[in-house]
Amino acid sequence: MELIALVLLVQGGGGLINNLTGGSKSWFALNYVEMPDALRVAAYAVMVLLGLVLVVRRFGWDWLKG
Repeated sequence: MELIALVLLVQGGGGLINNLTGGSKSWFALNYVEMPDALRVAAYAVMVLLGLVLVVRRFGWDWLKG
């Protein structure tokens, strides 16, 4: 479960930053799927949110707060 959350956070966060800064086609998975740019950015944001939900479900809010 932690591995899936980590992959979602890295792929989602990195892809989101990459697309918002006008980066090149890098190793982020959704950059290789044909879709409009706005949908791609939204999908990366959803990946980040899903990763955070998995982390919170596994470790709880107290762990996230520090």
